[in-house]
Amino acid sequence: MRRVLEASACLLLILGVLGDHASTMMVLSKPNTYEANPVAAHLMELDLWLPIDILLMAAGLAIPYLMTRIDGRLRILFIYPLIQGLLRLSMALWNIHILLSLGI
Repeated sequence: MRRVLEASACLLLILGVLGDHASTMMVLSKPNTYEANPVAAHLMELDLWLPIDILLMAAGLAIPYLMTRIDGRLRILFIYPLIQGLLRLSMALWNIHILLSLGI
């Protein structure tokens, strides 16, 4: 059962990041739209948004995985990919809402 929860947290993080990226790019392709997050906007200007996002996702997956292999009591660390995945998925849903309000 614990492995299922770990896998679910990791899958949620991956889906959240992919969904946020795809939906953000779709929204930004529409006229009169912009990135509201100043950090993300700056990274986009430098073409570093995707590499930094992949790095953060990899760290969010690797650190809990490796730490729980060292000490099984550290399974609580899987709360990080779970929460980050939920937040990113919520951003993807918000972007889809914006797309629908723009009339895709």
